[in-house]
Amino acid sequence: MKETNMKLSKDTVNLFKNFAGINSNMLLKAGNEISTISAQKNVMSDTTVTETFPQDFGIYDLNEFLGAMSLFNDPELEFQEKFVTIKEGGNSIKYFAADASVLTVPTRKISFPEAEIEFTLTTTMLNMIHRTASVLRATDLQIIGDGSKIVVQVGDKKNVTGNSYNAHVGSTDKTFQANLKVENMKMLPGDYVVSISSKKISRFKASTSELVYYVAVEADSTFSF
Repeated sequence: MKETNMKLSKDTVNLFKNFAGINSNMLLKAGNEISTISAQKNVMSDTTVTETFPQDFGIYDLNEFLGAMSLFNDPELEFQEKFVTIKEGGNSIKYFAADASVLTVPTRKISFPEAEIEFTLTTTMLNMIHRTASVLRATDLQIIGDGSKIVVQVGDKKNVTGNSYNAHVGSTDKTFQANLKVENMKMLPGDYVVSISSKKISRFKASTSELVYYVAVEADSTFSF
């Protein structure tokens, strides 16, 4: 018989909070893999967790679900067919599942194409990208290769006289300009191995876990190889 009672680790709760920033919908699948995709289908993430979920369970508003859990110090989840009981001591909340048909969730795993570009993005650099984007009110992240070095640039790609931030992050023998939106850089803090394909998709793989983010590369990007 499947174990239907469980507690979520702090790491898993933090992943849920991060995924809620990508999409408020989530479909927990039986097993230990969780995933999400943005409503615009331009950001997707998946990973494995230490817990094993006993069944599929749809959540329409992940922030609300996390809020319900936060009402308890150390809540236990007891899964039933149509709801989960969030409980601690003599207190509980009955939280009903959402029908999978109303949720925007990944329907398949991404088959990532061959990546011609690869470099490491440190947690310090990731933080700097967000800080400078906020200070400069910038919306664009450009990853530029000149045949020698790879540079990240934060600014407004449509304004050639606008303020921008530049940093050297790696080496390459390719010439390219991969454009991403800063708002799609929704990664948890950490170091990531970044892979970029000329097929207009990028992958950010965490260095210390199974966590992966896939981010669409904008249509106006150029790859001269």
